[in-house]
Amino acid sequence: MLHELIGSFLDIRMVKAITWQNTDVRGVSAGAAVVAASITTAWVYGMNFTHRPQLN
Repeated sequence: MLHELIGSFLDIRMVKAITWQNTDVRGVSAGAAVVAASITTAWVYGMNFTHRPQLN
């Protein structure tokens, strides 16, 4: 009985830890997406389309 109780408690703690890790990963991924989008936008608007060198 005690062995099953300890096993259940450890299972619950493991599920909570996995949930916290998933939340952290989603937050980091969302932050990376925001940074990537802003860098891409700045890159496109920073291009010089008027005086572009010609490729041979």
